[in-house]
Amino acid sequence: MVHNNPGEPAFSTKWSRPAYLKSRGYTGEIPKWFVQCAITYESLDPALIPSGSPVGVWVRHEADLVSSALQEAKRNGLPVYPFTDFLVVPKVLLEKYGSDMRTGGHLDVTRPKTQEVIRAQIREVFDRFPDLAGLTVRFGETYLHDTPFHVGERPMPPDGEAAIRGHIALIRLLREEICVKRGKMLFYRTWDFGHFHDDPAFYLAVTDAIEPHPNLIFSVKHQKGDFLRLSPFNPTLMIGKHRQIVEVQSQREAYGKGAHPYYIGQGVIEGWEEYSWLMKGRKPQGLRDIISHPNFAGVWTWSRGGGWEGPYIANELWCDLNTFVIAESVLHPERSEAEVFNEVCRREYSLSEPDIGLMRELSLLSAAAVVRGQQSFQGAVNPWWCRDQYLETPDLTAIIAAGRMPAALAEKAEAVRMFSRIETLARRIRFPDRATQDFAETSATYGRIKYALFEQIWKLAFLGTAGAQRGRDDLGQLGAAISEYDRLWDEWRSLRDKHPGCPTLYRDIASPFSGAPGIGQTVENLRRLLPRP
Repeated sequence: MVHNNPGEPAFSTKWSRPAYLKSRGYTGEIPKWFVQCAITYESLDPALIPSGSPVGVWVRHEADLVSSALQEAKRNGLPVYPFTDFLVVPKVLLEKYGSDMRTGGHLDVTRPKTQEVIRAQIREVFDRFPDLAGLTVRFGETYLHDTPFHVGERPMPPDGEAAIRGHIALIRLLREEICVKRGKMLFYRTWDFGHFHDDPAFYLAVTDAIEPHPNLIFSVKHQKGDFLRLSPFNPTLMIGKHRQIVEVQSQREAYGKGAHPYYIGQGVIEGWEEYSWLMKGRKPQGLRDIISHPNFAGVWTWSRGGGWEGPYIANELWCDLNTFVIAESVLHPERSEAEVFNEVCRREYSLSEPDIGLMRELSLLSAAAVVRGQQSFQGAVNPWWCRDQYLETPDLTAIIAAGRMPAALAEKAEAVRMFSRIETLARRIRFPDRATQDFAETSATYGRIKYALFEQIWKLAFLGTAGAQRGRDDLGQLGAAISEYDRLWDEWRSLRDKHPGCPTLYRDIASPFSGAPGIGQTVENLRRLLPRP
């Protein structure tokens, strides 16, 4: 899958080209098409969407785009399973029938009218696009930025017994309509904001009530929760009686989005370094531990995308490396992660054996540096303080209360040292083409500046919190941290200005999805404490 940013133009990437995917050994694609919006519901209500109306014109245009892309996939022999939000319907449909589809003001998949609408949706999707191999279903997280005439809601509550009943009702309906009646594939994603994704009891309560079918596969992220460090391997993987496909994101929005080195191959395949204490003695810890399980149906990579907005990249080096290694490890499970990594470096980048060793050191260092630079082994910190292109003020209360702040700041300094080594390694490796060489060097410097900036951000967040607790803090430390913070921003902007291939920079404001203060505002507040020059 390529997960394009909602509301923005699609990425220009080889990972959206069916011919390329086929050549890489992929057996299917999960494109972000809007098939659920490219139908008129004529079989449900012939007068609902008049052909000449704005919504009718838009729907036909969207259907033409899907048809064209689907034909390209068909020409290349690549099955397609579009990423489909449930439940998204035309505004006019919900205005007309919404009262019969809701319980307590919310859409309810157990209501007869809701089920009638879903059956009509599935029927018309496959009638309009008969070459579709199936659907990938997402529920409860509906993005409407690219669908101006549609609305969406989750078809069941997020948690509790009503959620379990809702999932069972929806899966049974989809199984009947997609798998049984039409012989198509159904990938039902467990990702939600409740417990289906990461609670074995909840997962089994739903899936044990569903009769297995060869065309029904549950899709589960490889980690408990989102694609984040310091979270265990997903405990719902390889339990129950249904086959599962494992989701792996190559371009992680919490950790730079490919703007700098961040290698996930070893962690995803064999388990992250923190599992030595976070999951001590427990298995499975990585793909290597589940790939021979009878429930294992395969892996789908989010080869590009995830999250929102920037940083934006013009070179896919680090996304590609992650994707190549994950894909090759699944295709060749008899080979170790290190063997696959080395082969990828030889085949994809034509690196010499000495340079492969340098690339290996760089990649493993990046995995260690990122978790130390952004999170901490010393206590809980919300990892989303840095997400996409936004920088919030990290909440370090738990670490401060535990007296672990000196150790946490030492981690940040260690991360900077690691990225300084990464910067040196990138300059020593000899890539055969200049564009890759320039990006490797520029992105390594980008990462070093970013994590040096993070070191100062944590110092300033600590000084600000400690100052609020104790009164006036050491103004010398505060002034030095702000001065270095300013210098690093200047260095980052200079890197961007001098190197056209440099990824876009972060912003010192909070994400739109957070109520936390942006780091820029926090620094300005702290700056006012300093004596005027």
